[in-house]
Amino acid sequence: MTAPSGALVALLALAVGAVAAEAPKQPTNPPAAYAGSEVCVACHEEAAAAYDKTPHAAALADPALPVPRQGCEACHGPGQAHVDEGGGVGVGGLESFDPARAATVRAKPCLVCHAGAAGLHAWKGSAHAGAGVACTECHRIHAPAAHLLRTPVPKLCTSCHLEVRAQFALPERHQVGDGPAECLACHAVHGSRNRAMLREPKDRTCVGCHVEIEGPWVFEHEGLVAEGCLGCHVPHGSTNRHLLKLRQVAQLCLQCHVVTPPSHVQPRYRDCTRCHTAVHGSNTDPRLLEP
Repeated sequence: MTAPSGALVALLALAVGAVAAEAPKQPTNPPAAYAGSEVCVACHEEAAAAYDKTPHAAALADPALPVPRQGCEACHGPGQAHVDEGGGVGVGGLESFDPARAATVRAKPCLVCHAGAAGLHAWKGSAHAGAGVACTECHRIHAPAAHLLRTPVPKLCTSCHLEVRAQFALPERHQVGDGPAECLACHAVHGSRNRAMLREPKDRTCVGCHVEIEGPWVFEHEGLVAEGCLGCHVPHGSTNRHLLKLRQVAQLCLQCHVVTPPSHVQPRYRDCTRCHTAVHGSNTDPRLLEP
């Protein structure tokens, strides 16, 4: 097959150009108009004064950032239409973070900047996202508070998790020092692949503080290996000592040890841990008896 002549190539080019000229042109949308944060401040003085005290104010004031990532409009979107139409909630397509909108929609402006953070990579698959909890449920962008939180932790968490609030009011409660355990010390609230959004898998969260029970042990407590700490303990609070699930230790042990030795039928054997003191594991005795 011979190559086309130069004249033929030129003719084909002219034909293609003519077709392109006759084809209807697709309308192009003009770029969204950004008003600039100075215009926003003119009406929203109180919000602007609070915003200036937050980490966002300095971070979003960088002139090297593209216009859509600067100032108020980085979160609320382009504001010129909002200004031209006289303002008002939601006017001009401005993002108002209305609680009636889906959590994924309200979280989207935040994730434009924060999605790459190590603690947020699992947000979209988290229990909070699945329950319709958006960033603005816990954070206030204009609040000059630590981490922009609406209220301090744990009050913020227990405002939704009422059952946990009740457990922390029980006689035996999980405490660190004089106060309740910090929720964020155990839970990765922005997403985790672990149950209950724990920071560490299995019992790693517990042994981070309770190092004396970690092991490894020569003789493992099989129940601890199979069930983990939550097989016997309630993590937030309990009416029983040591945050145990049941008041009588024997009742707890007999849930797994269903066959009682004939020598253990007397009432004095109802407190199992009186003899089996190494209940979490032992390096000396397979029956977990006191060394």
